[in-house]
Formats: sequence, structure tokens, C-alpha cells
Amino acid sequence: MNIAIIGCGVYSMAIAKRLSDNSDNIIKIWSEDSKKVKEYEKSHKVPTIFKDEVFNDNIKLYDKYYDVLRDADIVFIMVSSKYMVNVLNDMKAYYKPNMKVIIGTKGFDIENNKFFSETIKKTLKTNNIAIIAGPSFAIDILNEEILALTIATKKRKIYKELNKIFKDTNTTFDKTRDLISVELSSVLKNIYAIGAGIFEGAGNSKTNAGIYLTKVMKEVLHILYMYDKEEYNLMTYACIGDTIMTCSNKESRNYTYGMKLTSKRKTDATNYLKKNTVEGHDNLKVIYELLKKKKIKANILYTIYDIIYNNAEIETLENELLK
Repeated sequence: MNIAIIGCGVYSMAIAKRLSDNSDNIIKIWSEDSKKVKEYEKSHKVPTIFKDEVFNDNIKLYDKYYDVLRDADIVFIMVSSKYMVNVLNDMKAYYKPNMKVIIGTKGFDIENNKFFSETIKKTLKTNNIAIIAGPSFAIDILNEEILALTIATKKRKIYKELNKIFKDTNTTFDKTRDLISVELSSVLKNIYAIGAGIFEGAGNSKTNAGIYLTKVMKEVLHILYMYDKEEYNLMTYACIGDTIMTCSNKESRNYTYGMKLTSKRKTDATNYLKKNTVEGHDNLKVIYELLKKKKIKANILYTIYDIIYNNAEIETLENELLK
């Protein structure tokens, strides 16, 4: 299978490595960094991402969309959410209607106030769309640990093809037709991970972290239900699995950012944002406004917002959990 991956970050390279374990796959990755491409041609390494990892021969890097997309059957889009719209506009001239688009980006189209599945449908004029999400850190994918992902798609053929390209790669899936709930869950879990970091940074124990996570899962269920009462799904790898992992792991940049918000030096969190992509922070404002507009109760999320944007005391999060 000819596979294109748009984006050359930590997660996309880890997924490429996982896909390359299936020798039937040919993977072409687009990077905007021509120096990274030239370096890879010589060494099959991307030292700025994984210092010592040598990637398989069926992975190639390019810096032009044409080279990556010209014969692609499946296209994974795995760029930072803030670059998604620009990337879609740049690649649409090379997109063909028969290509299946797999969204691996976590976030929200802030520019157009839409979920990315909606933006891609409009920009590329296609319904051949799926979303993959689940509890997975890049290093664990690279180290061949079990990978569990949710596939959200209305196209059964896409689900079958994803199973085919991940065959014999230590990967398992669950499936839902509800794209929006998976996208919304993927945004929410990053926001709540910031809250989890705040909660631990304030000195709370792991026991109390269990209280936080329980209340978060109840709030997520409420949000998903109120957002779309006809079709919502909590019990997926993308929702419950990814939320639990992200809210309890210091490898999460969102979690780390939350901890730095409790630092005595107020510049710690600001400096961290300058050096790292923190998707929960990038999407918090738009999700806050979206939920408020729909009059959806989400007190923990609103408290996280108030701590970040309205200088609310850290203790307000603890007080919310006691209600």
C-alpha cells in the first residue's frame, strides 16, 4: 500500500516506523525542512526527533507535496493543529478524490471554528475521511509496545484498509462512526491534562488524582452527550483510554504545562509555552466559547480556563472537586 504522511514530527515518525514493519507498505513522509530530508537520505535517521533510531528502507522523506502524494492510496495528516489549515490549502492541488484521508492531528480549526473533519471535507471536497486517536506516546509506539487506536469513520472500506496496513504491527483497533465525538474527546483530554498537572503541582496525592480523573470522566461524558445526543461514544480508546493516559503521565506536554502553572516563578509556564506545542492551551479558548455558547455545563474545564486566563487561584480547582 502506498502511504503518505504529511508532517514529520515525533508522533508521525513513530507511526511511520510502526507502519514500516509491514513490508507491503511504502511510506512517503512530507517535511517542510529540506535539511532534515537531505540528512535522512544519507543516514536514514532524523536526529532532531529520535537521535539514534535508524528507520526502515520502506520509509522515504521529501520536501515537496507532489513527491509524497502523487501515487498515495492513504494520506495521514499529522501536523500541529495551528498549521493544519495552511497545510491543507498547500496540498489540495495534489490531492486526488480516491485518496483516503486519515486525521492524526489533535485539535480544532480555530480559524474557521470547525472540527478538522469538517474543514478537510470542505477543503479537499471528500468524504473519504477517518480519524485515528488513542492512548499512545511516540516513544512507546517506537518501542513496539501494543498500540490501541480508535478509528472513527463512516466508510467501512477505510476501516478495512487501515487494518490491512497495520497488519502484524502489534496494533489493535476499536471503531466508531462518530467522528465528532472522537475529535472532541481528543481536544478535551489535552485540556483536562493541564488540570491534572495543576492538581499534582499543587501538592495533591495520587489518591486525590483519582478523584480528579473520576470527575473529569463524568464531565467528558456529559459534554459528549449534550453536544450530540444522537451519537456519542465514551467507551473508546480515543476517549476513555487517551484521557486516562494523558491526565496521569508527565510525558504529556499538557500535563507538564499544568504543573508549571503552579510554579512560584510565573515565567516558567510562559517559557514552556514558547518552547513547546501545548495543544490543550492552544484550543482552550475556542472550546470554552463553544461549550458556553451551547450552554453545556463543564465546571472543571471552566475552572482551568479561569486559572489560565483570569488569574484564578490554583485552589479553585481543588474547591471545584469538593462540590
